[in-house]
Amino acid sequence: MGVSLIPDDSPAWPSALGRAAALGSEIDAVQRQIRQLTELLAELRRRQRAWEKGGRGEQAVVRVLVGMDAAWHVLADRRWPGTRRANIDVLLVGPAGVFVIDVKTWRAEVRVERGRLWRDDADASAHVRKLLDQTTAVEGVLAGVGLAPTEVVPLLVLAGRRNVRAQLDRVVLLGEKDLIRELVRWGVRLPPDRVEQLIVTLDRECPPMPSVAAGAPEPPADDALVSREELWQAMQEAAGREPIESWMTWLHPLQAKQVSREFSGPSRIRGGAGTGKTVLALHRANYLASRGRRVLFTSFVRTLPAVHEALFARLAPARHDQVTFLPVHVLASRWLRENSHRGRLDAEEARACFDQAWESAGEGSSLPGLVRDKKYWGDEISVVIKGRGLADFGDYAGLARVGRRAPLSLTARTDVWHLYETYRDGLAGRGILDWADALRIVRDLARQRTTAGADNGFDAVIVDEVQDLTCVGLQFLHALVGDRPDGLLMVGDGQQSVYPGGFTLSEAGISVVGRSTVLNRNYRNGERILRYALTVVAGDQFDDLDADPVGGRRDLQAARPGGTVVEVTGGRVAQGARMCEHIRKLHDQGVRYGDLAVLAPGNTVAARWRDVLAAGEIPVIPLEEYTGTRRDQVKVGTFHRAKGLEFAHVFIPDRDRYPRPRSAHESDGAYRERTELERRVLFVAMTRARDGLWLGLSRGSGVSRRPG
Repeated sequence: MGVSLIPDDSPAWPSALGRAAALGSEIDAVQRQIRQLTELLAELRRRQRAWEKGGRGEQAVVRVLVGMDAAWHVLADRRWPGTRRANIDVLLVGPAGVFVIDVKTWRAEVRVERGRLWRDDADASAHVRKLLDQTTAVEGVLAGVGLAPTEVVPLLVLAGRRNVRAQLDRVVLLGEKDLIRELVRWGVRLPPDRVEQLIVTLDRECPPMPSVAAGAPEPPADDALVSREELWQAMQEAAGREPIESWMTWLHPLQAKQVSREFSGPSRIRGGAGTGKTVLALHRANYLASRGRRVLFTSFVRTLPAVHEALFARLAPARHDQVTFLPVHVLASRWLRENSHRGRLDAEEARACFDQAWESAGEGSSLPGLVRDKKYWGDEISVVIKGRGLADFGDYAGLARVGRRAPLSLTARTDVWHLYETYRDGLAGRGILDWADALRIVRDLARQRTTAGADNGFDAVIVDEVQDLTCVGLQFLHALVGDRPDGLLMVGDGQQSVYPGGFTLSEAGISVVGRSTVLNRNYRNGERILRYALTVVAGDQFDDLDADPVGGRRDLQAARPGGTVVEVTGGRVAQGARMCEHIRKLHDQGVRYGDLAVLAPGNTVAARWRDVLAAGEIPVIPLEEYTGTRRDQVKVGTFHRAKGLEFAHVFIPDRDRYPRPRSAHESDGAYRERTELERRVLFVAMTRARDGLWLGLSRGSGVSRRPG
């Protein structure tokens, strides 16, 4: 009995083949399909002429096949070495080796029986022998440059077929739609300089055959031997099989053109969760560094630059030392030290000063009647007044408080200003600076140095999560490079803002007209995860550095189908047991512990869940200790600490306890503002999940899987 490899599941063959049949030449059809493959891969080759040297071990597949746009070289319709007229359909050369490809447009049933290839009832083994002879000839050519015969692979490709793979001697029989998967499967076997050497040799020893008959109609793009979508999907799947740190450097080829764009001044990349903003920014840093630019890659989130630095080391090890990764606050404190500023930066002392100011000027005012939590008013001072660089009460009295929903009357604003002045005077009396003061001072220093023509140390600044900066903080970064071409790049999304307050770019004195890119395709989250998370914020508007708020219901396209959303209901003990059970199940299925994260709203709760996992003998690491390098431990931390990170699976116990319920003395405006912020924070936590989102609910019992 023979095994049929492919039922012909398509009654109509591609139109190109039909036209070829009308011309009476099956050879012409094959040649046209080869040219389609050539054009496709040549386009990718033009996008990335060369890739970084190195890249072995776990990074290899993603860095070369995925992260660097699949740097393959196609030599189509080449002379068979040692013959005058015989041809080889395709020589494909790349990091996975050298592939000798013979394309067959057979419509008959194809099967392998007793170690032989059959086409309907005819023995087609002669085609296998011919391909083996071609491969031997290519091996002989390449032996002269020291290539081992095992690096030359013969592929017999059946046009229009899929889900085919069989081995005949050394020949791999494949369907056309299985070619990319096969190339990805071979991984990385040759370094870049070796590939270039082989191309030169093959181009010389296997010259192009004379062109096929002129005038043959070109097939439409859909008839290509390998479609772009299939190529990109295979690369994305390859990235998904790597550790999460490799996935976090994967750039979709559709975004590659953004990396090398030239801008005449400050520029901006914005877009929804999972649209590849940070990855694009990392590749942009690599591009600028390759052109001799001194690049600063920074963020308001203190722990992110260390992660960015580790990811960049994977992405571009040869230029690891050419990009500086620092949090904004660390950079500011360095500037203070280098310029010998007399004020002493002390966050703890500053908090004590604010507590004293609240006791003397806040508690007896109208403010507790509006919002009882004094932290709200501390944020009003640090983010709205100091963070926006306000100099007098008149500026504050008429200010549009971007990002703040609780309305303030003139009386309330007067009380806030009095609280601010009391706090300011208390700091001055102790010779203390808070972080808002530090950013204002270094902004002014940077502006003075720029005006004087001094070098501020960087040619380009890339700021990630820009929406979480204060206006003054962004003005400091802008002052480092000014409006020079390709100087300032701002990356972020207002819907993922996890801190109160806001501002507009016009207020910061920055224009990005004609230099703004909006991304709307989500490459990270499985579609069910993305749709579930979007329902959390769909009813809330958000500010995105513009004058007008943006609606929460966004039209994000999901590039990755599937994804799982699991809801588990029960008390905390039951949730803990089921969470540990689910983690063990995933690990048994091959998911790395290091690709999992348990997220909670605060440090105390996160510590409790770390204890639960540790008691279940599951290895854990606090998220604040994660620096972007592989650790085979489940990461446990807060929603805020997960900002900017990605995980294969995310666990959020007690999901229904957040946002927190309304307090007895909370005004309508204050409640709306707080819950909108907390929903955005929860949304950020949910969208860290790539493949699976596990949610614990404190009410009821049982387990359910949401369809999305």
